[in-house]
Amino acid sequence: MSATVLFAALITLSACTTHFNESQQTTIAEGPAHSQFPYNPVVYHLDLSILAYQLYGQTLVWPFDPYYEEAEDAGAPATELTDRVRQWAAATGRRQIRQKPFLGGYRGPGLLSGFSDNPLHDPIVYRYDGLYPWQDTLNNTGGKWVDYKTPSEITSRIASVHMCYRRTGRPAGDIAVRHVVSNPAARASGARDILLAFEGGTGNKGEADQPASQSLMGFVLMRRLDTSGRYDIHIAFRGSRGGSVVHSILRGASTSHASGNPDWISDLGYRLVPPQDGVSAITTIGTVHRGIAHSTEETLPRLFKCLETAAALSSGRPPENIYVTGHSLGGGLAQHFLSAVFMGDRYGPSAAGAAMPRSLRDWPWRQVKLITYGAPRVGNGLWADTLTTKWLESDYDAGGPLPVDLQALSVDDPRIATRLVDADMPAGYRVLISNDAITTGAFPGPARYPVGTTVYVDRIGPLSLVRPYSPKSHDPEVIRDTMIARLDDPAIPPVAWRYYAFGAAPTGGIKSRPGGDTELAAVETEMLDYRLANNPHFSKRVYERRVRLFNSFLDGLLNSAD
Repeated sequence: MSATVLFAALITLSACTTHFNESQQTTIAEGPAHSQFPYNPVVYHLDLSILAYQLYGQTLVWPFDPYYEEAEDAGAPATELTDRVRQWAAATGRRQIRQKPFLGGYRGPGLLSGFSDNPLHDPIVYRYDGLYPWQDTLNNTGGKWVDYKTPSEITSRIASVHMCYRRTGRPAGDIAVRHVVSNPAARASGARDILLAFEGGTGNKGEADQPASQSLMGFVLMRRLDTSGRYDIHIAFRGSRGGSVVHSILRGASTSHASGNPDWISDLGYRLVPPQDGVSAITTIGTVHRGIAHSTEETLPRLFKCLETAAALSSGRPPENIYVTGHSLGGGLAQHFLSAVFMGDRYGPSAAGAAMPRSLRDWPWRQVKLITYGAPRVGNGLWADTLTTKWLESDYDAGGPLPVDLQALSVDDPRIATRLVDADMPAGYRVLISNDAITTGAFPGPARYPVGTTVYVDRIGPLSLVRPYSPKSHDPEVIRDTMIARLDDPAIPPVAWRYYAFGAAPTGGIKSRPGGDTELAAVETEMLDYRLANNPHFSKRVYERRVRLFNSFLDGLLNSAD
């Protein structure tokens, strides 16, 4: 960068900083325009993205995630554990396919359900009957505990939870929607929102004989606005399962033999492909990230089944607004979902394609709102420009010589909340910390472009030009804490995601169990004590049911080697 360009950029950034400060003063003086939401809609939708992680974590039969990498770090042969899980899955799957269980069946590897199976994937095991959004979720990830604790301002309003998934032993189009659980306090609290979780697949880059692995990929929330039947629809996609970045990249980057964490395999399928390469359901314009495109296409039938169910529950009445959100991988899926609605050849174009359910064609798709957090860039310039400017009517960042977008909005700009509650206008916002290494395009590869108007959570100034990229800035906890500090709004719940290093017991997975049951019991006791002390909505009954499920899985796993 030349000295002249650098000097001009410093002057411009100084002006931008002044403008951002003025925006904050306006916000404080006038108050946020978000009366339809419990609190600021930008933070609210990040919390919905966190709820998607929380629900996914509740479906994990083994609450230590990921357990193969921890086995390897502890010096145990990870392949031995993987083989043992696959032996268990093959035996369990044969029984399940005969019995055709509903929610009580194990999910994950295709062996368990009679689906196409990918032996290169880590065989992570799930049970969808564990969904319980009113309770926080503790999982071990990366050697530390992560506590997903979506604010009660969201969860207490949920009256019931449903799961949409492909039925065991049935073809791909055979989709069931089953009631999972109701809010035990719904009648007393007046809760009326409906949550419909949906299954999808990751780990498919579009290569032959490399099918996806199934897991919970997000949810649809029917948020009631009043007692007259008016409601909004919120679609939230989850981000990637945690794990070692080094392990995931080394194992998942291959085109022909990608292995390991299926979420990361999708993330690493970043080669851009045109519609004729099998992604026309996502777009007929430009080129897109093939890994996320195939994951989205795998998920679409079950997601639209959730939306059809929402339409039926509302007696066909369309929602007032449709919001689509997600963090990281979830943000990429959110972009491709809307691309499929507007620019694909199945559900689109213009939400009127042959596959679009009739009950959804009159929904206000043309006024949809997209809010992503730390989202990857998942298409070329033509695709991103078209989705941003034509369909979301938002500002497009075509890039330039500087590492920051000089046209970006500050998170405290009052125009954001105003646009998000405008039922007559679409919107597209990509919310991020300016040096987030994932969404800024810091990594090498084909030229990819962002979707939506850039919104910076942190303050932008002259030092932003030389600030190094940081993976930490991608973390939802960091994004949320930075956002709260900027907004200075006491109505925002202070915590939705927290990390903890427990001191009373070892910190996770296989490493927590070197002596067998004694160490495992210590971890279980510590998790129980923590929850009893920190979660007023904690249900010991639900927790103990999950512990029994885990112990049953562990017993079956150990016996499978005999």
